[in-house]
Amino acid sequence: MPNKTKRPGTAKRPNKAATIIKVILLILLVLIIIAATVFGIYYLTGGFGGRYSTFVVQINGKPVISSGSIDLPRGSEIKVTGFSDYTLEVVAAEPEEDFEVTVGEDTLLYSDLAGEDMTAGFTFTEAEDCVTINYGSINDILSAALGEEATVTESAGGDIFSLVITCGESTLNLLFSPSTMTGDGAIFPDWGGIIF
Repeated sequence: MPNKTKRPGTAKRPNKAATIIKVILLILLVLIIIAATVFGIYYLTGGFGGRYSTFVVQINGKPVISSGSIDLPRGSEIKVTGFSDYTLEVVAAEPEEDFEVTVGEDTLLYSDLAGEDMTAGFTFTEAEDCVTINYGSINDILSAALGEEATVTESAGGDIFSLVITCGESTLNLLFSPSTMTGDGAIFPDWGGIIF
């Protein structure tokens, strides 16, 4: 019976081409996983910050996760937790039922003010971990915001103000009703939006 012995140097060596192909495929797989992750984050955040909020808002201890209508009585505490600075601004919202406002000697419809900055009619007091919002009557708010004496000539109903909270690229628009605004209050200085 012949003796079959292996000669030195005849062991099976891996094919260099196969090894190179495996390394290239592994690198491509890693790049595809990274690209898919970045695309997923970009898509879910609407361009890294728009589609879904990248911050958390609590108003009087209750979480607010999307734009909509809220109760915002005087003295409400607003807590914003996010990765960057945030701003608070109040703008006039499109009213459900329009009403007249007398400004100085002119009379106009409230819908003409939609989108106007009303932040000057509100005061924001910063505390350790939250901001407190206060305001006077609707006439006081409009007078401070418009820079001259303003009077609502009819009853105002529905959500006529919007608290706009912006953090990074994300924004929440929180509508609130004047039904929570009764009594007299001070006219506050003109602010163009508050940055915290």
